[in-house]
Amino acid sequence: MRPAHCLGIAVMDALSGPLEAYPQPGRVPQVVTETARFLPGGGAVNTACALARMGLPAAVFSRVGNDAMGRLLRDEIAAAGADVSGLLLADGDATPFTFVGVHPGGERTFIHTPGANLRFSPADLDLDRLFDADFFLWQDLWVLPGLDPQAPSLLSEARRRGCATLLDECWGLGPRRDLWESALPFCDIALPSASDLSAIYPGETPDGMADRILEAGAGSVCLKLGAAGCLIATASRRARLPALPARVVDVTGAGDCWDAGFLAGLMTGEEIEQAARLGAACAAFCIESMGATAGVPRLDAVRARAGL
Repeated sequence: MRPAHCLGIAVMDALSGPLEAYPQPGRVPQVVTETARFLPGGGAVNTACALARMGLPAAVFSRVGNDAMGRLLRDEIAAAGADVSGLLLADGDATPFTFVGVHPGGERTFIHTPGANLRFSPADLDLDRLFDADFFLWQDLWVLPGLDPQAPSLLSEARRRGCATLLDECWGLGPRRDLWESALPFCDIALPSASDLSAIYPGETPDGMADRILEAGAGSVCLKLGAAGCLIATASRRARLPALPARVVDVTGAGDCWDAGFLAGLMTGEEIEQAARLGAACAAFCIESMGATAGVPRLDAVRARAGL
């Protein structure tokens, strides 16, 4: 089995919670939480690490700083089992960092320092290595200003070289409809979050969002609806699949782990609906632990939870 290749951001996450409220200068200068953990993060990293934890081959293509945090991040990703040969450690750059406040109930907020994300560019990519895969996932559109405008050409080239192409997004530096729709004609499967797309398709229902994505040229859509599950849409049919019951601790990385479960299904020969069931199961494992991929088990356990 050839690996899935995940292009996007690599971030060192500092997760702390439960966080009742943020400090306020001059009024409440300090708040106290029970737990703090430093873990790899960023969409490309989360999806690749979740695949690796399930026992499937996956690689990360991203840029971080050649600093202590970047080297630690590389080592932690490798320890999870993902290939880091496409992770550039750039001299003079700061490794991207996010403080993740995990609030009671599992929702989270972010304080983010982009660092090397702002300078990740096509010059950093070895295309022969990048496209030596059966599946190519552009994981983090709207986060990489030096790379995002190249999404159409890179996805097109991935297809030309025989990769199935998948596209997800991240709120990042702000949703842009022009970037999103320019990439969709070269996307076999779009995997966005409905909550994010509401910024570029205000007032649209999930079905309306799926219509927009298909009309723009995507082959099919798996629209993630959070606790409401997902909507699968192709030119000929639609289906809604529920989320699976879970004890919510931290929803960080839930969408990325959904992508990983979905990719695991495709990589092992499942059709799109069965792959989406694996996505739901992987996301359920994710949100039961603090950190994006800490709770993801081997694929047989994910398949069992999905009922496959």
